[in-house]
Amino acid sequence: MSAQELAVLVDQLDEMLSSGVDDADDALEIASVAGMIARLEPRHPSLAGAVAWREDAGADLLAEAWEDLDVDELVASIDALVAGNPTEDEVEEAVLDFDELVAAAAWCGRSRTVVPFAVEVERTVRMVPEVFAPMAPFGLELARLPEVAQQLDLYGFWLAIADAGAHEL
Repeated sequence: MSAQELAVLVDQLDEMLSSGVDDADDALEIASVAGMIARLEPRHPSLAGAVAWREDAGADLLAEAWEDLDVDELVASIDALVAGNPTEDEVEEAVLDFDELVAAAAWCGRSRTVVPFAVEVERTVRMVPEVFAPMAPFGLELARLPEVAQQLDLYGFWLAIADAGAHEL
């Protein structure tokens, strides 16, 4: 991941935190962006404000977000990819939507909530790798991150996507 991509995430996080958070969906989005930053650079200075928000003003909204969360819908969108003839954009959108949730869970200390789903997504990718093969370069990039490598139960789907490159048509 480039410094520019990290900068975009930091700008998004700063903007979301400064604009105020009114609902659980916004809170989960903040957690996703903070989780992606933490995955790239765990000690990034922008995370201090996000952690303070998570522990104080955002605590109730995040609790509500995790209560209302429907992970099955995201997993179903990935499973649906293997049944059809999806475009690369459809594959990317489904995987990245799921990844945002995983990053949020890791950052919020809610990994247990999504690990079974992450394992299921990894299994799906390994069963039909050619569907995910176009994302292999991105998967390889993420699989090399220390934060990902240390949590393969959570992020193993990225390693599977990286491996899918060997099956590209």
